Amino acid sequence: MATFQQLTDATIGVSAHAWSPDGSEVAFAPNSNELRIADAKTLETKHSLKEHDMLISAIDWHPQSNYIVTCAHDRNAFVWSFDDGEKKWKPSLVILRIERAALDCRWSLDGQKFAVASSAKCVPVCYYESDNNWWVSKMIKKHKSSVLSLAWHPCSTVLATGSSDFRCRVFSAHIDGVDGAQTAVAGYEAKPFGEVLAEFVCGGWVHAVAYSPSGASLAFAGHDASISVVTNGQVQTIKLPCLPLTQLLFLDEAKLIGAGHDANPALFAKQNEWAFSRFLDEKKEAETKAASGVAAKMAMWQAKDKTGSAQGASAGSTAWKKHQGPVTCLKKSGSGGFSTTACDGRLVAWAL
Repeated sequence: MATFQQLTDATIGVSAHAWSPDGSEVAFAPNSNELRIADAKTLETKHSLKEHDMLISAIDWHPQSNYIVTCAHDRNAFVWSFDDGEKKWKPSLVILRIERAALDCRWSLDGQKFAVASSAKCVPVCYYESDNNWWVSKMIKKHKSSVLSLAWHPCSTVLATGSSDFRCRVFSAHIDGVDGAQTAVAGYEAKPFGEVLAEFVCGGWVHAVAYSPSGASLAFAGHDASISVVTNGQVQTIKLPCLPLTQLLFLDEAKLIGAGHDANPALFAKQNEWAFSRFLDEKKEAETKAASGVAAKMAMWQAKDKTGSAQGASAGSTAWKKHQGPVTCLKKSGSGGFSTTACDGRLVAWAL
């Protein structure tokens, strides 16, 4: 089951979104430098915040409190805190010390720090220094190309990254002054901050990474239209029946959601092994007919080129019912559900 609401005009789109811990508010970026905070039920904008100079690429709401982190192509990150007295959001600039765009940001599950993926081949891991009343960062510099995505292990001291050098890597993100005494995490050695704990090769850019709730499984999605799931050091790769995925989210230890260029979230399930289960939205008949060979591939791309156009609509269309463009963000939305935003300006709430 799924319902959608229009956040922005379809010609504008939404680059990122995130939910407050209690689910009462949603923060989103209308494909610009603006951060909007809206009521989750009415979608009425309560606050419009414009500290960034360029497009906001990622938003993440603190898992326990009223803090929001945003990052943007202006190479900066802001931590936003809500002032109850003044009834407004106040920004705190985080100096990332990067020379290229920031692409993704994620709070650790304990909320003590956050990490930022960047085109500068590095990952700043940021934490609050109360003595100096500001946010500082330590840098992970083991990548050979842009870092596209991030995922924290539930322990909050291990960080997975996906990059355009065709690698998914796992790093130690333990900071002594923040995390206390270091202990080994199941499946990984205890190493100093920034050291590589594991590395996996992909057939293309690694657009998305995700940990299962227990941390027992790590998934990553490649531009070669594949996803790989690592469990106990063993890698299982699944070739997709769709265009590449750019977003991944574990619902539980046996269910994984992927979304991306196909504009239609896909469900993967584990019994003995992981396997593609189904698309969550219906495809048009023309796209669901079994076909193979070069002609079929050409037909698929031609159909997608018409998605959302008048020509596509008159010809039976390949537009999905819920989303009309690539999915840009995938987040948990409470009660076991999840939500997506896309280039069509829609926010879709999904429930299996």
